[in-house]
Amino acid sequence: MLFSAPAGFGKTTAMAAMAQARGLAGSVVAWFSLSPEDDDPSRFFLQLIEALSAAIPGLGEDALGYLQNTMRVPVAAVMESLLVDLAQHEQPLLLVLDDLHLIHDVELLSGLNRLVKFAPAGFALAVGSRSQPALNLATWRAKELLLEVGSQELRLTKSETRDYLDRGGLHLDDAALAALHGHTEGWMVGVHLASLWLRHQPQASQQMAEMGGDQAAVGDYLLRSVFEQLSVEMQEVLLALGVARQLSGDLANALTGRQDGQRLLERLEAMQLFLLPLDRERQWYRFHNLFADFLRARLKERDPERLNQLHFNASLWFTNHHMQNLAIEHACLAEDPQMLAALVDGCGLELINRGQLNLIHRWRQHVPNEIAERFPVLVLADVWTRAAELSLPEANGMLDELLARWGKDKSEGPLGDNMLAILAIKAVLALQKDDLETCVSLARKVEAQLGQHTAFLEVAMLIIGALAQVMLAQPEQARRLLALAQQRKHFLEGRYLDMQLANVEILLCLEQGQIKQAQLRFEQLRARLIPWFGEKSRALVLPTITEALIAYHQARLEGVEKRLSWALATVDVINPIDLYAQGMLSLARTQCMQDKPKEALASLVLMQNLAARNQSWRFYAQAAGDEIALILQEPAPDRVKRAEQRFQSVDWNKLAANYRHMAFNPVLWVQGLTRIRLQQARAHYSEALHEITQLRGQLQNGWHGLQRLHLDLLAALSYQRLGYQERAQTLLVQCLISAEREGVRSLFIEEGEAIRLLLQNLEAAERQPALQGFVRGLLAIWPGQGARKSLEVLEEGLTEREREVVLLAAKGMSNDEIGQQLALALGTVKWHLHNIYEKLKVRNRTQAIRRARELGLLQS
Repeated sequence: MLFSAPAGFGKTTAMAAMAQARGLAGSVVAWFSLSPEDDDPSRFFLQLIEALSAAIPGLGEDALGYLQNTMRVPVAAVMESLLVDLAQHEQPLLLVLDDLHLIHDVELLSGLNRLVKFAPAGFALAVGSRSQPALNLATWRAKELLLEVGSQELRLTKSETRDYLDRGGLHLDDAALAALHGHTEGWMVGVHLASLWLRHQPQASQQMAEMGGDQAAVGDYLLRSVFEQLSVEMQEVLLALGVARQLSGDLANALTGRQDGQRLLERLEAMQLFLLPLDRERQWYRFHNLFADFLRARLKERDPERLNQLHFNASLWFTNHHMQNLAIEHACLAEDPQMLAALVDGCGLELINRGQLNLIHRWRQHVPNEIAERFPVLVLADVWTRAAELSLPEANGMLDELLARWGKDKSEGPLGDNMLAILAIKAVLALQKDDLETCVSLARKVEAQLGQHTAFLEVAMLIIGALAQVMLAQPEQARRLLALAQQRKHFLEGRYLDMQLANVEILLCLEQGQIKQAQLRFEQLRARLIPWFGEKSRALVLPTITEALIAYHQARLEGVEKRLSWALATVDVINPIDLYAQGMLSLARTQCMQDKPKEALASLVLMQNLAARNQSWRFYAQAAGDEIALILQEPAPDRVKRAEQRFQSVDWNKLAANYRHMAFNPVLWVQGLTRIRLQQARAHYSEALHEITQLRGQLQNGWHGLQRLHLDLLAALSYQRLGYQERAQTLLVQCLISAEREGVRSLFIEEGEAIRLLLQNLEAAERQPALQGFVRGLLAIWPGQGARKSLEVLEEGLTEREREVVLLAAKGMSNDEIGQQLALALGTVKWHLHNIYEKLKVRNRTQAIRRARELGLLQS
């Protein structure tokens, strides 16, 4: 039900009457009057859940968990949780949202659309708004789910105007009534104001004629007239009370200097001076927006200094009563940047934990730089803004300056929460810059003082440190930090850090080559935590990349490109560059496997640009290595020459120097792997084996499982080409056993046609059913581009007779039947088949048929 009309048409009164009628009919009613501060997901849901739980005790308790310890409120997940709770409540429920025009947040409006779409039977939503809200109104109209009450329906007729005035004891003659109705056009507030004013006018008809015809002008005239009829004392009281967004008796005393605040508010309500109760107990009130705006404008015009002082007093009162958001809003309106900065700094960490960084940023705009620089949380807001714009060097410089100022003489003592917040953001930025040592160093500072700070910040720092340890190939240290994070996490109710911790554990499995264990852990994560977040929530970016990495290793490519494209396009400062780079690399490799070389090259170029911009040279090396591998798989005759030129264009030693402190140098690994591929492409297989032996020395025991498998696979290829068939086959079988155990497939496909031919040869000879099934499954999903490109490198194509022979063989004919069909002797048929095997580089009839089918040779 949409009640949409300008201010003063009685929307709230109409909804209140409807709510009362529904309550009498057996419905439960929840009422939420919105304010400008509620245009924030965290505050909106806190207020909404409070209203719903007041009507239905316990409703929304689970949803509250989403609002705690999260960098960003998952709107869709909170709404989904509320829908689940609503579905379990059988009694009809009416939810009233008054003044919805104050909400502009796109996610909140989308959440309300979802509420209407999936609400259970018996649920009704009533919305009051000065304008048409950005909801799915057209869809609701088409489905007959929407009842609209607009200004035309809310206007009082002349007869209703007379009844209203009569009830108030004001009886006008026909001429005066016609004049009043003509000027107000049934505008409810206008009629009410006129009734207050006319009580003191001896000649109503004459006074009506002086009003004019413009509704806004009429309203202003009437407001001014009604106000000026009051005693001077009452005018001063109203001007003082009008500054507050909501009023209690005690706050009224603080603003007016009186001692009878509660009785005063009740008296104003009885006088019908637009004071509206906000609760049944009448502990809280607010003025009608029209009257409040009038009072504030009047006071600002008459005495702006008093207006600021009253806002200051209100801010002080809300501060003392622990209502921080209202305290800050009034400090803002008081134009007191010093007080505003102090208040925001005082509750800043709580706001950060609740995911309300946007509020801090908004308030920061009202504080001059020379004041803001003295308050850590405001500086952090500036840092985060720069970081969100990916101006990482500038943001990091600001943090260093802040640490220098606030870190003096605190190196030995415990860190304060403000200092820890600074260090947490510094750790996040360090991840973005691929500065892993800084991440580890900062995590150690927290580890040494564990339990002395906000659990949210401690857990965040430990997770960041653990992720850095994973990237540095230090599994034991990573596990220790993850265990500590798990212990501290028990003090948190939010799910955001829980999900990120689980994500790091999955990455640890992937780095060890434990793909099936990673998949199992991800399925647990999917079932336990992911449903709590919206489908397109930024919080799901990292798990989406992780899931895609697992799927890529297992060559389950369906949907991988789409998922990765979304995740990589959702840039967020809290996402580490390492995972972005791995995602971009997997995206390029997926595109390559799907016969999209141009798209793959574009992804690799983007990755190189990202790495160069952040001076993360190990990712640049990875992208360059994959680019060279892509060139080597092209059918062009000059591919080896171009690949060598690209290899020579990279200053590998300079890039590797950035990682000389690491036990496993990622640049030297990529350089060695690329050199092996180039040597094999030039048929220098002995040199390739020597390079493989050198690279093995870099690998760590219990780690680098996939890297070890990769080297064994390339070694098997070199042995086979050198004629050591038995050794090659033994090594290949060992690779396949390890790969089958973990479900790894993409690693074979990455090396292209040469490995494919090795697997085809093994398929016919292998006698282990499980291994043979794995090889067949691997060949069955092998992309077609490798086979099509290999046409270019066939030394000699099939003759027409050979094509006829293989075509008949593919139809299931025996050699005798082929001979009879083509009028050939049996020995001639065998001779043709022998030539076919040689040309197609296969060993038997089954392999020849499959190979010919892939090459398109069986098409008539």
